Amino acid sequence: MKPRPAFALSLAAPLLAALLLTGCTSGGAEPSPSSTAAAAPTPSLDTEAAAALVAAGLKSSSGSYKLHAAITYAGAQGVQLDVQSDPAAKKMLMTVVNGTSKIEARVLGSDFYLTGLPQLGKKWMKVDGSQVEGFSDMFGMSEQNLAMLGGIIELTVGPNGVFQGWIDPQKAMDKASSPQIKDALAKVVKASGAGARIPFTSKIADGYLVGLTTEYPAEVNNAVTHMKAEMTLSDFGKPVTVTAPPAKDLVQQ
Repeated sequence: MKPRPAFALSLAAPLLAALLLTGCTSGGAEPSPSSTAAAAPTPSLDTEAAAALVAAGLKSSSGSYKLHAAITYAGAQGVQLDVQSDPAAKKMLMTVVNGTSKIEARVLGSDFYLTGLPQLGKKWMKVDGSQVEGFSDMFGMSEQNLAMLGGIIELTVGPNGVFQGWIDPQKAMDKASSPQIKDALAKVVKASGAGARIPFTSKIADGYLVGLTTEYPAEVNNAVTHMKAEMTLSDFGKPVTVTAPPAKDLVQQ
């Protein structure tokens, strides 16, 4: 089993859970606040719209992009996440703000640089990402995001490219393409309960999926609480520049 250093856990708790389970972006009207409410007896599914939404998600995740996410737990402000990512080049810049804590990370191939933890001061720590469990999942965000769309059971189209509907997390889990995604969605199914339906609102612009808001129960600090994620994607295909911190700013390992 790969090691999971304390710094990796500090980052993974707010970051990886958000990335793996919440999707892509925000925009449009708010869905119903109830993440476990039953779907309508005869749900209406616009199959052409659903296909367009999946196609937009594929387009958004086909190259580099910028992501902003605001994730709240039980109505309180939680995590602010900003990411610039180029999965093909394996380059990423990340900032995670959780209350008064601010963590910054840079990824260059398998090199992972981190700062913002109290024990680091203003220094950066360099780690071989290939030795940290969950590291590779950061570049698999698009696949996991699209996995949620596989559970759409109800979908309607509004003006200005806004889509609203409901997701069956069990259906999304059953369609998962890898054990990692299935395990992540299984946690949503467990927290949501049998027959759960997750409301979502999404937005398409110029053929790209640029907005997604979801609400559902999630496990935070070993307790199930209500989570809301509002995300936006932009800057598709634009270069992502990542540089390693100067050697003088690295802590000794």
